[in-house]
Amino acid sequence: MKTLRTFLLLSLALLEVVGAQDPGKEVIGQVRTEVLFGTNGPVTSLGVGVDSVSAAEKTRLRKVSKLKPYRNFVRLGSVKQHILKGYKSWAQPIRNSQALMLTFQPQASIKESRKLRLDVEYWQKSKMALRWDRVFEVGKRVYLVGPKWRDGNLIITVELVNLVKK
Repeated sequence: MKTLRTFLLLSLALLEVVGAQDPGKEVIGQVRTEVLFGTNGPVTSLGVGVDSVSAAEKTRLRKVSKLKPYRNFVRLGSVKQHILKGYKSWAQPIRNSQALMLTFQPQASIKESRKLRLDVEYWQKSKMALRWDRVFEVGKRVYLVGPKWRDGNLIITVELVNLVKK
């Protein structure tokens, strides 16, 4: 009888351990990343999947001093990605391409506001090219002027879409 009780207690303890959730995998928000391209040349040669940007977006882009000379802007890719509480989240804005990727790792949420401090890393061909730490606010887009590419510049945008309420 004593052996049976011990066996049952050990079985229950094992079930609790197996059923335990990793708190680091909790989704705390969502981020949208886009890769844009600014150039003075034609954008028709960029292929399928390239979208034009809105007039309002073009106006915002032209306010960035490094992008003022460019007349044409297009969207090369976009993706929404969950932000995990305790792990890096990888975003692949250009579908099926690992040539350009971003990681996001939360550092701290700002109480009583819709803000989150994130470490963001920009990866190009399996090498980290840039890392920055910034406070992101829900609904506010941040522009990062990326590397030169095909007579223009890549532009990476990051926007905190939402935060999970606790």
